[in-house]
Amino acid sequence: MGSRGVVVSWLGRAASLYAQGGLRMQARLTWILPLCLGGLLVAFLAPVNAQEEAAPSGFAGAEMCAECHEDVAKGLSHTVHGEKGFSMRSEQGCEACHGPGEAHIEEGGDVSKIRSFKNLSAADASAVCLECHENGRRMLWRGSTHESRNLACVDCHSIHQAKSDKFQLKTARLEDTCADCHLQIKAQIQKTSHHPIREGLIGCADCHNVHGSVTDALVSANSSNEKCYECHTEKRGPFMWDHPPVRENCLNCHTPHGTNHPKLLVSKRPYLCQQCHLDTRHPGTLYDASNLLTSNREFSRSCSNCHLNLHGSNHPSGWSFLR
Repeated sequence: MGSRGVVVSWLGRAASLYAQGGLRMQARLTWILPLCLGGLLVAFLAPVNAQEEAAPSGFAGAEMCAECHEDVAKGLSHTVHGEKGFSMRSEQGCEACHGPGEAHIEEGGDVSKIRSFKNLSAADASAVCLECHENGRRMLWRGSTHESRNLACVDCHSIHQAKSDKFQLKTARLEDTCADCHLQIKAQIQKTSHHPIREGLIGCADCHNVHGSVTDALVSANSSNEKCYECHTEKRGPFMWDHPPVRENCLNCHTPHGTNHPKLLVSKRPYLCQQCHLDTRHPGTLYDASNLLTSNREFSRSCSNCHLNLHGSNHPSGWSFLR
């Protein structure tokens, strides 16, 4: 038992005797009080035993890493992992992620003696990151779309040479990182009608949780409609008269990333409306290219010229969503 352990034992015995009341008050003051004070003095002044003083086995220290990896250490110093706050989570610095480096140094930089992320599988590389980043938006990473497709944290994030202001990404903007794989979405954003993603007013992470979600397409809400209503609150309702496809899913009529049709519609009006409202009832005519230019029933070729409140109406006679 070390010196601190002996002191703790003394203090515990003294406290027990004092509590039991087996000693006179004078005895308590004559030897128990000096014993306690002396014990505290020993505890603070006595050096810790050799086992407590010894550094963890195999660790060389971040200073030794920087002697060979100067550029990497310099880049790391400008990131979150290089700030002082990181030392509160781990005292090992570089070796917190790469493992003990003493053998690596003694073998002249043998990469087999250190944990190199270049040689790790996607699952093993991400497991290292998840030792600290296991909460928050990363809670659903295991089993997520990106994890199941064998992506690793380091495929998007750069720990040593991050180029973004946030998230330590390999690109300057999150959208550029996503576009490396999602080329179809990148093309949609360039179309005439689009969410202001390329202008930088919103980003992919405003609608998607790239680390995992309980909904389709990694949407960071319980449903697509809930996510849309975060910005388009006036479409939420409840309405006295609501439009069933709207209540079901906004994506029935709109595509969120971009299209060449107005208002992010999935197809051109009136063809979009006619996907549900065929050539029955009013106006009783199926509009197509042969009569759109000549018919006076659809000024500007749109049902919404009359049926304006397509998302819902609170007017007592608004069952047909007229103005």
